[in-house]
Amino acid sequence: MHHKINPKNKHLFNMKTKFNYLFLLIGLAFAAPKANGQSKVASASPILIQFWDFNQIRPITGVGGDSLGTAFSYTNTPAVDSANSTWPLTADYTVGSLTKGRILYSRPTTHYSSIARDSIIDGVGPGGAWIYDYSQSNDSAFVEGNAYLKVRNPCDSAEVYMSIPTTGYKNISMEYAVSASSTKGANYSIFSYSTNGGVSWNNLTTAMDTFNIGGVRKPDTLLINNDTTSLSKWYPVQINFTADPSINNNALFVLRWRMAGVNSVNGSGNARFDNFAVWGTVVSGIENLPAGQAGYNVYPNPANNVVNVTSDNYTGNKVITLYNVVGQAISTTENMDKQTSINTSSLTSGVYFVEIKEVATGNKYTVKIVKE
Repeated sequence: MHHKINPKNKHLFNMKTKFNYLFLLIGLAFAAPKANGQSKVASASPILIQFWDFNQIRPITGVGGDSLGTAFSYTNTPAVDSANSTWPLTADYTVGSLTKGRILYSRPTTHYSSIARDSIIDGVGPGGAWIYDYSQSNDSAFVEGNAYLKVRNPCDSAEVYMSIPTTGYKNISMEYAVSASSTKGANYSIFSYSTNGGVSWNNLTTAMDTFNIGGVRKPDTLLINNDTTSLSKWYPVQINFTADPSINNNALFVLRWRMAGVNSVNGSGNARFDNFAVWGTVVSGIENLPAGQAGYNVYPNPANNVVNVTSDNYTGNKVITLYNVVGQAISTTENMDKQTSINTSSLTSGVYFVEIKEVATGNKYTVKIVKE
């Protein structure tokens, strides 16, 4: 079974930016999910877990003094945001009880005074992409305004942050559509990602994308095809994150890209984005992950009388359990403290395991320790 592409978009696959077409066929060879997030095929197949079509954002006319998806908008009530033409860009669709993803946009302060709002990104419609627009025929809960995002110049070094919780899902991939108003828009999107909520960042690898510029691979940089003024020329983008298992089952996964290129300092022109779709397969139960990737530190190791568990990132309630090598629970502590101490003075020498379970995310992290 092949994914159906609208006939008027067939020309979009003859593009300057090279994409892995094989990945496109494999990644899309399944039915789009219904409103309950369930695939029409087996649960082992990818399903849509987060989706932004921007058809319900306010305003979709681009009118307003501030922008959408800013840190400013996330601090206010809906009434304040509506009055100021701002609106948080939470995902329009999220599978099951998964935490909704959200988009934040930050414009560099070097262009503005300290009292100015930090970004300008508009919701515009109609004229959005039909590529990957799963809301158009698969979910009646969406408003079919066919709107899209417009990142306005000057946008040099402006960054888009996309928080994408993947709790309960693995084999993560993403697809979206990109366009531009004219040749004046930003030239590039330069990507990086974080698995610890933005504490540290990693560049994309060649296994994750198929970006190239002039035949030269640029693992972290997408060339925006801004050689047209036609709003119908939207280009499909795919990014495959399966090469990094730490992205799986992770409430702290964040994708970031920076606007760049000689055109990004122009006084007019814009880059356009639409229909961000994140796919994953169901994890068979909550899988244990390395504690270090989530900012946990378990020490001393080897231990004598006490083992300390500290958290740099997660501030919610957590259950910390000490197990012996045959899986028997020796002690269990539940709290929200930044540091938890486990008394190990009475334990016999040998190998033990400390399991940290985040109550809010369901994530489990395991560390092997040695008692001297």
